[in-house]
Amino acid sequence: MIDAIATLKQLESEQRQPSDEERQKLQQFSGFGAVALTLFPDPLTGHYRDAAWQSLGEELKALLTQSEYDSAKRTTFNAFYTSPLVVNAMHEAMQRLGLPPGALVLEPGCGSGRFMAQGRKGQRFIGVELDELSGRIARALHPGHDIRIENFRDTRLPDSTLDGVIGNVPFANIKLSHRGTRYSLHDYFFAKSLDAIKPGGILALVTSHFTLDKQYAALREYLAESADFVGAIRLPSDAFKAEGTSVVTDIVFLRKRSPGQTPEHADPDWLKTGSLSVDGQDVTVNQYFLNHPEMVLGQFSLENALYHGGESSFSLTRSGDFKKQ
Repeated sequence: MIDAIATLKQLESEQRQPSDEERQKLQQFSGFGAVALTLFPDPLTGHYRDAAWQSLGEELKALLTQSEYDSAKRTTFNAFYTSPLVVNAMHEAMQRLGLPPGALVLEPGCGSGRFMAQGRKGQRFIGVELDELSGRIARALHPGHDIRIENFRDTRLPDSTLDGVIGNVPFANIKLSHRGTRYSLHDYFFAKSLDAIKPGGILALVTSHFTLDKQYAALREYLAESADFVGAIRLPSDAFKAEGTSVVTDIVFLRKRSPGQTPEHADPDWLKTGSLSVDGQDVTVNQYFLNHPEMVLGQFSLENALYHGGESSFSLTRSGDFKKQ
């Protein structure tokens, strides 16, 4: 991480594009989410975890301006990056679903641009990233694309202009309003992104399982008004372990409909939730996954379960070869 930031600053000071070796260093940058609790001092005590982390943290602070350091701390707890295996699988799925050659694709919360890095030839990307350093690294790595370093809430995306949306939406205890309804941060990304897709366009986003599992179905109902649910895949809790997080996530696929077009959901029950007994306790699970257990890549468990907004949760233990699945 330190090497990537130092490389970025050298490139910017010399106003040039990265060499192949420098590109490799920049590509090692995976955001601050995975090391947030150790790279920065504890917000309550002001102390680092130990002397080794303090040394690294002080080296980072010396390398950054105050603005850069503050930006990193603000975004660090919801900035988790996506494994290359999942990124590539999502791109392949979008091709099978009919994303056209030369597509204009949005990557919301793009970080350093992992999804656009695996984009297909001829695709044009709009990447939106709140963290200043991540956005600048994305610009250095992907100079031919439109990288916007700004809050996704503020970015301008005219309705029905995009061919596709792909990415991993951030997760945080924040609510934002969209067309008169307040949504959690990850759900807000869905609503705003879908509005910008043209009819026939494809949305593929990684999100917290709460998007599909919450009993309050306002977001799902909003999406269903203008898009068909194509399907979803529930990933095991350790799918992004190498990236520093262990949470249950879903890949959700939607296709935008033309106005007046009859809905053709893969399963209309995706709007509903049901109850599943896990380790003797009932948890709320989207009815789609109860109807299609083959789309769940793991075994439900209460071990290391997280809770959010009063909603019950669980973990998902990997079963089988994740890559083959």
